[in-house]
Amino acid sequence: MKKLLAIVVLGLLLSNCGPVRHSWKEINYIVDHRDTRKNIFNTKKDSLKTIYVGVGTDSDEKWKNMYYTKSIVQPKAQHFAPKEVIAEQQCVKNFGLEKAVFKEILEFSKDEIIEYRLGFKKYAKYSCEISERQLKEAKIFQENTSSLNNNQVSNNTLNRTFNCSYPSGSSKIRIRGGTATELTSAGVEIKYNYVELTKKGAFSLEQSTKPGRTFFIGAKSFLSLGGAEFYNAVCR
Repeated sequence: MKKLLAIVVLGLLLSNCGPVRHSWKEINYIVDHRDTRKNIFNTKKDSLKTIYVGVGTDSDEKWKNMYYTKSIVQPKAQHFAPKEVIAEQQCVKNFGLEKAVFKEILEFSKDEIIEYRLGFKKYAKYSCEISERQLKEAKIFQENTSSLNNNQVSNNTLNRTFNCSYPSGSSKIRIRGGTATELTSAGVEIKYNYVELTKKGAFSLEQSTKPGRTFFIGAKSFLSLGGAEFYNAVCR
């Protein structure tokens, strides 16, 4: 009920006072996700893993934070989430990265608000980066695969097909015994010359034709692009 009231109030403010007439779909996104945009206002120095989270007035931010942390009726309600919480959510959703690093507050002109159909006048800029937890998981994953060499013989005899999604796209993976083929949503075919079947029934795809790329498919799936580039994946 309180969320509906928040949407109605914001809808009236945006339609009557703001320079842009937002649709109800846009208003819902503004309320629940602070109109988060990705890479839209980047400079040459910014990475392509940058997001912009809408910021209200000081009193509005204080009010939302109070309801988010202290409300008994709706504790930690999404539409009251502070910008820091939204930033972390959006970093995971858009890039599979758990760490949101605050950079600066940007303020936009009326013309820019109209051009980009913005829901806020101010936006907090964040860089999405790999978290310590993800770094540890990536290190463990790489250590488990670093000992492999081209002379090893796969222990897998199973044939399986998986549809996997990850922050930058999706892939169809066909495992055929000791080798596997991945077809990405961009139409790129990648071959893996070694497939290991773990004791828990997971598949580790290694020695790919794209250097550094490895895939782990199990209860928790991961895509590694080498180094610190390590993403969560969902495979079915």
